Amino acid sequence: MNVRAGRFPLFDSMRAIAALSVVLFHAAFLGGMGRSDSFLRPYTARLDVGVTVFFLISGFLLYRPFVRARFEDRGMPHVGGYAWRRFLRIVPAYWVALTVVALWLGLSYVFTLSNAPQFYGLGQIYTAANAGRGIGQAWTLCVEITFYAFLPLWALALRQLGGGDRRVFVSELAALALLGAASIAYKLFALTQTSPNDLSSAPWLQPLPNFLDQFALGMGLAVLSAWLDRRERAPAAIAALGRAPAACWILAAVAFWAVSTQIGLTGSALEQSTRGSFLERHALYGIVALALLLPAVLGNQRKGPIRRLLGSPVVLYVGLVSYGVYLYHLAFISFLRDHLKDSLGAGVGLRFVVYALLGTLGAVALGSLSYYLVERPALSLKEKVGPRPRPDRDEAVSEPAPVAPAAPRA
Repeated sequence: MNVRAGRFPLFDSMRAIAALSVVLFHAAFLGGMGRSDSFLRPYTARLDVGVTVFFLISGFLLYRPFVRARFEDRGMPHVGGYAWRRFLRIVPAYWVALTVVALWLGLSYVFTLSNAPQFYGLGQIYTAANAGRGIGQAWTLCVEITFYAFLPLWALALRQLGGGDRRVFVSELAALALLGAASIAYKLFALTQTSPNDLSSAPWLQPLPNFLDQFALGMGLAVLSAWLDRRERAPAAIAALGRAPAACWILAAVAFWAVSTQIGLTGSALEQSTRGSFLERHALYGIVALALLLPAVLGNQRKGPIRRLLGSPVVLYVGLVSYGVYLYHLAFISFLRDHLKDSLGAGVGLRFVVYALLGTLGAVALGSLSYYLVERPALSLKEKVGPRPRPDRDEAVSEPAPVAPAAPRA
């Protein structure tokens, strides 16, 4: 999920925002925010929107090489090499984290003969008994790996529709619109089989079909980006959007306010979602994520306070180690809760602040260890399968990420 292109130097920062959003979500949850009357409660309950940001990032970064190859009427990226790099990016660090977390927190069920294949094979979301167990947040990795398998098949099918810039652009967006509609249709069907409040709903509401509309937003952004590369200048409306990152983030803030306060969700620990609010939340999460990502795709990537903030070394570093942050943060905050709950008293606000601050620092430390001891060594093997990627000035061809954005292309 990393981007290494000079054109898109800020995607690691977006990954940092997504990871920290999820850290704060779990800090609030374990801190008891859902049982409080704090004005922050409805907002902290929606910080799991960071998951949607991750999904759009994957859709954009992984689909762009495929759609760009179609625009240029050349062969698809080597699928074997693509699959190998995806395996190295996700699986070794997850296996290590699962083992460490299970031993650390005493999750002995992870190692049983019946459960180990599900947890180590990222199949836990397909049984109600194990969904949410192990590394609880790793349900999203189950979704990601199925998207990885789906993507080359989708790209191959679209290639059968022929070439030509206009034809490619229109057919890609039309097909993605149909994919999004199919995902919505699946959710409508799934909601007739289970309730979003049912603890056993995971096999219906967590697999890939539920999120293909969100991935499609990222893929659509990839199509737009590749199409813009074929033009001498961007259309006026898109150019204006690229010059107004603040407007994009204001839209994200409005959508986040709406999903937090305007669709009947309160963030209460006893909150019950209707089928309508479940679908509205999903759609608004997509808008939040898309609006957040736009400044990292369109416009001058070094211009303006928002992009300068995203380009700061600290934010980029957190993005660099964000996968480890994501894998370890919940276990670390759970550890804090078990050891600090008596000393922090009953104040929800204090617990949230302590869990958020210490949880972030601890997760970044563990994420750094994961990156340098596991992820980076694993990624050094990426060229063992498939041809060496050609050094294209606009595409991601190397790991790890730079810790400062590259200069924008002239």
